[in-house]
Amino acid sequence: MAQAPRAGQGSARLTHALSSAPRWPELALVCVGLNLAETGLVMGLDPGARPDLAPQASAIAPFGVFGDLRWISVYQYSWWALAAELTAMLVFRGAVTALSIGLSWPEHVARPSPARLAARGVIATALASLLLVPSVALLFGLAAVPVSWLFLAAVPLALLVAFVIHPAAVSGDWWRRFFSLRAIGWVALAFAVLSASSAAMSAAPRVLWPAVAALSGLFNAWSWFGIVHAVADRAPSRHKVPVAALSVATLAAVVVGGTIVGFDAARKSPADTFGPLAVPPEDGGGTGTALLVVSGYGSSWDGTSEHPIPGNFIEQPFSYRGLTSSGSPLPYDGADTAKPFTKLGRMLLRQVAALHHRTGRRVDVVAESEGALIAKTALLAYHDPYVAALVMASPLVSPGRVWYPTTGNTGWGVASSTAMQLIGDAFQSVSPVDLSPDNPLLASLDRQGPLVREAMVCPLTGTRQFALLPLADATATPATIKLPYPSVVLPAFHGGLIETPAFAKIVSEVLEDRPVDGDQLLALAEKAISYAASAWQVPSLAASAYPKSAGARPAASCGQIASDLRRDAK
Repeated sequence: MAQAPRAGQGSARLTHALSSAPRWPELALVCVGLNLAETGLVMGLDPGARPDLAPQASAIAPFGVFGDLRWISVYQYSWWALAAELTAMLVFRGAVTALSIGLSWPEHVARPSPARLAARGVIATALASLLLVPSVALLFGLAAVPVSWLFLAAVPLALLVAFVIHPAAVSGDWWRRFFSLRAIGWVALAFAVLSASSAAMSAAPRVLWPAVAALSGLFNAWSWFGIVHAVADRAPSRHKVPVAALSVATLAAVVVGGTIVGFDAARKSPADTFGPLAVPPEDGGGTGTALLVVSGYGSSWDGTSEHPIPGNFIEQPFSYRGLTSSGSPLPYDGADTAKPFTKLGRMLLRQVAALHHRTGRRVDVVAESEGALIAKTALLAYHDPYVAALVMASPLVSPGRVWYPTTGNTGWGVASSTAMQLIGDAFQSVSPVDLSPDNPLLASLDRQGPLVREAMVCPLTGTRQFALLPLADATATPATIKLPYPSVVLPAFHGGLIETPAFAKIVSEVLEDRPVDGDQLLALAEKAISYAASAWQVPSLAASAYPKSAGARPAASCGQIASDLRRDAK
C-alpha cells in the first residue's frame, strides 16, 4: 500500500514537470527533427526502401546508438571508412545524447556542466557501441541468411544491455548503483513503442511516413524526459558494488548460453529418428507417390533407410554428395551442404530425374531451409516437368539483403564480414548456420543476393507450391514480403519441422491436393511479429549499391529472374 502513492506522485510530478519545463519545446523539436531528417534521407537516397529505423534516430540511449551501428554495419566500404563513420557517430550521437539530457534535466537538481554532459555522452556512446557489437553482427548475419535463431540471440541481448547501461550518460556513478525500476520501465516502454513505430512505418503508405516519424519523435522527447528524471532525481548512492558490470556479464552469459542451446537444438537432424524408407523398386513398380526429401544446411545422412514423411510415399533423400553410378543417393555429412546454391540446384535436378526414371512417376519435392532455397531456384530456372509439387518448410524467404566481401577483398560490409567470420568460428560446433563469408553457399548468395531474393517470391510454372512457415521466422522476414503461393504458419522455431506431426499432416494434404486449413490467429501473429521485428533488423543495402554481378534488377519479371538464374548456373 505504501508504494502506490509514491508511484502516483512520481507520475504526477513528471506530468507537471513536463508541462512546465521551459526546455520541452526545444527537446521535442530536436527529437522530431532528427526523425524527419532520417526519413527524408532514406526517401531521397533509396526510393525503394522504407525508413523503418527512422523512429530510433532520436531515441533514448542506447537505442539511438543501436540504430546508428546497424546503418554503419551495412554501409562501410573499407576499414578507413569504418573508422571515419564510427568517429563521426561518437561525436554526433554523443552530442545528441548530451543535448537531450540537458534539455530533460530536472529543474530542482543541479545540472552538470555542458562539457561534462558532452564527455558523458561520448563515453556512454562508446560503451554502448562496444556492448552492442555482437547483436549488430548477428543481425547483419540475419540479413544474409534469414534464420530466426540469429534474431532471437541478438535482440534480447541488445535489450538487456539497454536495461543495464541506460543511465551511463546521466549519472557519473551509475556503474555502482542499483537500477531505478522507473527508468527500466521507460526502457521497456521505449522498446515497445519503437517496435510499434517501425511497424507503422512498414505498414503505412509513403505519404504518412513523415507523420509517423514526427509522432515517434514526440514520444522520444517524452521518454528522454522521463528517464532522465528517473535517474537524476535520486539520492546519492552509498553502494560501491559494480552492479552494472556484474549485470552485463551475467546477462551476456545467459543469452550466449541460450543461443548455444537453441543452435544445438536446431543442428540436430531428425534423420536419426526416421523409420524405414520405402525404397524405389528397380522396375519402376510400387504404389506410392515418388518423393524427394531435401534436408537443410548442416544436415547429414549415413545411408540408412529413412521415412521422414509418413504415408504411401516412395521416398528418397536428396544427397548433397550426389548419386552412385546406379542412381542411388550417396551418404553425406554437414560439410557437403556448403556448396554454391547453383551447383546444388543442378544436383537436385539430376536426382529428381533419376527418381522419376526409377519409379515412372512425377516427383514431389519436400525441402527445408537451405533445401527449400535450392529447390525453388532450380525449379524456377528450369521449369522441371518431372516435379508436380514443391513443399517448402522454414524457407529462407528473403536472403542476401546485404553485401559482404570474402576474406581479403573490399566492398560494402567489409568489417561486418569479418564479424561474421568471428561469429562463425565461435559457434561452429553448435550452430546450424556457418556465417563465414568464405562459406561457398554464403559466397554464392552474396554474389547473387538480389536475384535469389526475388526468385524466392516467384510462382513456378507447372509446379504447385506450398510453404510451412515457423512462427519464429517472422522475426527474420521483411513485413512487406508477399508470397504468391499458399502457406500456413506453425508454432515452431526454424528447422526441424519435417519431424513434427503437424507438418506430416499438412504435407499429406498438400501432396494429395486437398484443402489445407491454417490457423488464422497464428497468421495474424506472424504478420504482427514481422512488422514489429522490422525495428530491429539492419537496413537492406540499396539495390543500386550492389555490383552488377549480383544480378540486381529493380522490378525484374520472374521470367527474367529465371533467365538470369540459368545464365549464372552455367
